[in-house]
Amino acid sequence: MRKIIIVFFLLITSCNLTKNASSNSVLKKIPTKILKEKIDNNKNKFSYLMLRSQATIVNNGSTNQFNLSIRLKKQEQILISGSLLIPLFKGLLTKNNLAFYEKLNKSFYKGNYDYISELLNFQFSLSSFENLITGKPIVNLNNQKLRQSLENKNYLLSSFDRKNKLNYKYYFEPITFNLTKQVVTDNKQSSLTIEYDNFKAIDKNIFPQKVIIIAQSKGKELKINLNSKVRRINEEISFPFKIPSGYKKIQL
Repeated sequence: MRKIIIVFFLLITSCNLTKNASSNSVLKKIPTKILKEKIDNNKNKFSYLMLRSQATIVNNGSTNQFNLSIRLKKQEQILISGSLLIPLFKGLLTKNNLAFYEKLNKSFYKGNYDYISELLNFQFSLSSFENLITGKPIVNLNNQKLRQSLENKNYLLSSFDRKNKLNYKYYFEPITFNLTKQVVTDNKQSSLTIEYDNFKAIDKNIFPQKVIIIAQSKGKELKINLNSKVRRINEEISFPFKIPSGYKKIQL
């Protein structure tokens, strides 16, 4: 039961555009304002999105796999359904709350984002989950004081949140300016790392088909691999979610 809950919360993340700069080329800094403009040009403009994913979760040496259906209505809601031959769980994320039920033990949860935020070492919201899944910075770059540097043939933008004592790092590929990795760390040796690969352009949007999420804290590590394909985009889709009667409410 608890494994299924953790799995759900941890997931709630044409042509191949990933190119590496030539090993003989020298990557040079450009004005940060210009760099941000190029990154902004990669903003997704979808209204609806449906993904099919295979998720592999490694937690304390235990590995689990699930098939996922992920439906997004931009900036409004995300519906995630998990199955393994049979339906297992379903969850709905909205701007202020999330709800979840699982069929094995006939239980459900309704509440805020505090539990998932604690698991992933970051204060999550609907928008940050949407950005995590679609390969965008989980915090708006315009709300941060950014420093630019170069690392591993990528542009690196970094910032420090003094209020929450968090360090942010964002790595961008120098040809496409796709986000290849983002890292959040605190002063308690906790971190959240999200890596992206196998980008695909669909209907003037760019999505990573591979997402790796790693949450580390106090010597423990949770790792989630998502391999996804876009099934529908910019077609209105439904978000069917209703907690079955007779299910027991749980506290997390």
